[in-house]
Amino acid sequence: MKRVARILATMGWLAAVTLAVGAATAGIAVGVDPTGLWLVHATTETALSSSFDLRAEVGFAVSGGLSGLMLATASLLFHVPTPSVDPFAGLGVGAALTPPPFTSALVLEAVGGVRIPVFRPVGLLAQARYLIRGSAAGWTAGPVFEAGVYVQF
Repeated sequence: MKRVARILATMGWLAAVTLAVGAATAGIAVGVDPTGLWLVHATTETALSSSFDLRAEVGFAVSGGLSGLMLATASLLFHVPTPSVDPFAGLGVGAALTPPPFTSALVLEAVGGVRIPVFRPVGLLAQARYLIRGSAAGWTAGPVFEAGVYVQF
């Protein structure tokens, strides 16, 4: 539990730093996995260069057997923006906190998707994440398909 608290504090710090240094985007999204588990998450990103972004993300499961599951991840994204579409792919690491009985877990993720500017500063986001969650009980893995809206600063 202390390890998860430290990881979550680090994620909060990361989110605060990305905002303080000039976050490029902030957004919200909804996703579903193949088992029917629905997730809602908030995201903030900052540009590290013209091709790389750093993303901090916190999400919660809102339905299914893992309702209350919390995920916090940090990802490095590579992207090739054009005027009409911004495809991206990346890798990340984070933590999961499973609802009672509370357990913590390491989370690894691969993500790919696209940002579509609608009108400055608002755009749409569509992505697929493949999450690998490890804990004392073993490893679970699977995709999550997400869509949302973002605002550029």
